Amino acid sequence: MKNKLFILLAFCLLLCGCGNYRELNDLSIVTGVAIDKNDDGYRLSFLIANSQKAQTSSKEGEAQTTVYSGTGENLTAAVKAIDAKSSKQLYYGHINVVVISEEVGKDGFLKIADTLLRDPETRKQFNILQAKDSTAEEILKIVSPLETFPSQNIAELIKSNQVTQSFSAEVNYSLFVGKIVDEGSEPILPTIEINGDAEKGSKQKNIESTEPETYLKLGSLAVYREDKFLGYLTKNQSQDVNILNNNINEFMYNFKYNNDLISYTTDNIKTEINVVSPTKVEVNVKSHGFISEANSKLNFENSKTIDNLQKNINASIKKGLENTLKILQTDYRSDIIGFGNRIYKKYPNQWRKMENEWNEKYFPKLDININTDVKIEATGALDQTIREVKK
Repeated sequence: MKNKLFILLAFCLLLCGCGNYRELNDLSIVTGVAIDKNDDGYRLSFLIANSQKAQTSSKEGEAQTTVYSGTGENLTAAVKAIDAKSSKQLYYGHINVVVISEEVGKDGFLKIADTLLRDPETRKQFNILQAKDSTAEEILKIVSPLETFPSQNIAELIKSNQVTQSFSAEVNYSLFVGKIVDEGSEPILPTIEINGDAEKGSKQKNIESTEPETYLKLGSLAVYREDKFLGYLTKNQSQDVNILNNNINEFMYNFKYNNDLISYTTDNIKTEINVVSPTKVEVNVKSHGFISEANSKLNFENSKTIDNLQKNINASIKKGLENTLKILQTDYRSDIIGFGNRIYKKYPNQWRKMENEWNEKYFPKLDININTDVKIEATGALDQTIREVKK
């Protein structure tokens, strides 16, 4: 009897199989999405990874990527328009990049967030970027010699620049939406730009030369309030925001000393934000690093020189942070650092009286005291290094 039951159970398991199994050849795998605004509503573009065009040699001047686009009064209608062009079922489980235009950002991200979230196959960890000085569709079509698909190129660009470029940031869907809905915090987005001619950058010839004429590069941060785009920061201001948000892996800072340009580099910079009261916070920035470049004849063996350099760089970083915070408080009135969220957690009762007017009334008047403690542990002075080699 037991043997019969075992055989029956095994037979049932075999019958179950994978109910939602689909052949790869029956799917159009979407790896990148671009969302633009137009007169009809939205223009949606999908980068397809497994098209026949990508698997075979392309015609002269034609890129080996396929982008399907559709328009509609909302994203659902735009998707239907793309469905009508595709002979295969669209599959969203491998989306790794979504690029939105400036117009979409101004109109409000939550208008499109529902469509991106609703499909159960969509992973919510894809990166979101905002196109600057171009359409999102143009960004998605730029080919690179380093990656097969533009979506892969963008994803790798974000990953590498997160370590080496302190003015950008890696923002995925969950983080962006979380900042929108969290108490006392506002979101940011990294921007991406086209360097060169967008049309030439979409052709295969763009990657056949030693140096591509057209390529993508990350820009400064875009400031949002709730789900709407307000404006752009400069690269230096974006770097300051990343310092305040404790979001820097490698930090290179140029400052003036006796009219000479000095470069300070570190991979160790930490920021702590302490809430003193509902109207006052303290920001403590600590770092230790080295002088990576100094085009001057400074005596780095003199402790007084090092002390003066440290005072100079501390004053310079503090001034930059204060100026950036002033812009956020007065020009944008957007708390992208999340001071309000910290006040909410420490003083929830007081926060309830402030939350509805936080960005407009209380955040601009928030007393922010900044302390910097930057230490120079090595100088990297060339003349001293040469003397060591001669010994």
